[in-house]
Amino acid sequence: MRIGIVVDSACDLPKDFLTENGIIVMPITLRFGELTIEDRRDPLETQTFYASHLDRKSEDFAESIPYSVEQIEKLFLERLVLDFDYVFCLTITSTRSPIFDHAMQASRAILTKYKEIRRQAGVPERFGLAVISTRNLFTGQAVPVAEAVRLIRQGGTPSEIGARLKHCVEHTHTYLVPADLFHIYKRASKKGDTSLSWGSYTLGSWLDVKPVLHCHRDLTSTVDKVRGFETGVGQLFAKAAQRIEAGLDAPWICISYGGSPAAVSRLPGYAALAARAAENGVEILVSPMSKTAAVNVGPGALSLAFAASGHTTH
Repeated sequence: MRIGIVVDSACDLPKDFLTENGIIVMPITLRFGELTIEDRRDPLETQTFYASHLDRKSEDFAESIPYSVEQIEKLFLERLVLDFDYVFCLTITSTRSPIFDHAMQASRAILTKYKEIRRQAGVPERFGLAVISTRNLFTGQAVPVAEAVRLIRQGGTPSEIGARLKHCVEHTHTYLVPADLFHIYKRASKKGDTSLSWGSYTLGSWLDVKPVLHCHRDLTSTVDKVRGFETGVGQLFAKAAQRIEAGLDAPWICISYGGSPAAVSRLPGYAALAARAAENGVEILVSPMSKTAAVNVGPGALSLAFAASGHTTH
């Protein structure tokens, strides 16, 4: 059985990983005033974007526009129902984007129209589709996707993979340290994120105090405050190394950075984290933070996620 994976471009995975595993990316369109840009997870485009757009700080400057119901339906009916026999569509949390709802609406039409398309192409008629909200953001979306890749490689059936992904989604934890508080306070707050108050924004800007944000099961909150970006990142890497030792539910640590991924290995604590991962058969996937993510959390931010049942933020 040919099993495929579809994600939206907010999913922070390396381009090579996406390409090698045939993962289909639904672009998200970003609008800056009169200018529109597609977030396609192209590394060079992303680095250019960081340099040319994220230094502008107008509260109403940017918005993101996900694939519509019609665009998702077209993608499946023109391509995916022929390329695959079963597809997992894993989206960013439905509390931050309508793309999960769009995919659910599109799936109803897809499942009523695919048979004739496959019949005309001489392909066995049976086709299946599962739309799953990862209930998370950025690298937190990446962890279940990476796990789906692993399970497909092992020859898992759709039902086995689906059950495993639901467990992974429920136990994925994402942490983020921003370098610039403006974008979180001004832009993410517009989407209902109250994890950074006006007082915290003002004080943090004066004293270089960074919030450590945590996302789990659709909810984002501030779980710590640290002096300086590198201090926060060092603490995240140490937490991840400890969690590897305690046990993960999936052998992945996903990291994204709002700058060059090559800089991640030079940040405090990364070498120790990489050593611990290698000792325990855990793979670290480092990618550029998506344009969509960076619009909301600012340039230079770092996100890290893993799946671990029983994990607490303290």
